[in-house]
Amino acid sequence: MHKRKMEVRDMFYQQTQNDYTSYERKETSAQTRRCIDGTITGCNKCIAYCKYEGHPGFLTEDLKKKHDCEEKNCMYYLPKPQNMNRLQKKNKDNENNRIMSVAKAATANFEGLRLMRASKVINGGWIIYYVTIAGYAFDLVALEIEESIGEKVEFSKLDYSFEISANLIFEMKVSA
Repeated sequence: MHKRKMEVRDMFYQQTQNDYTSYERKETSAQTRRCIDGTITGCNKCIAYCKYEGHPGFLTEDLKKKHDCEEKNCMYYLPKPQNMNRLQKKNKDNENNRIMSVAKAATANFEGLRLMRASKVINGGWIIYYVTIAGYAFDLVALEIEESIGEKVEFSKLDYSFEISANLIFEMKVSA
């Protein structure tokens, strides 16, 4: 089910990218765009296109807020592709932060451990990378996190020397 939602989202993204780009190519000027309110603005200020027949045209940030396009889930709203890329990156960062927060809460009692990052696995699930100066078994912690987030979790130790691991864990400056 989750995979299907991602496929639909990706198809929607490809369609909006093609639609926005096609409307942009139709413009006679390379530097200016006609907005939905009839004003002309620079192309760098345009963040979306509205294909509604009542007022077709480009949208600036102010016009988007005024019309509440995204909040209404307007089917005529076509975001500019680079803005969609930024939104996808932001969503990915938020997901990584959420996973790291859950993992940090689950390992809060572990001394001599630092979680470094979480990476999404292509087949599904997460790998959480860590450094430690102690020995820990993460099987029960991984199960606890899996129950919380609903995805498979693995822990992977980053093999650094004791000195580097200690510096990372206790946030000391590494001497050159």
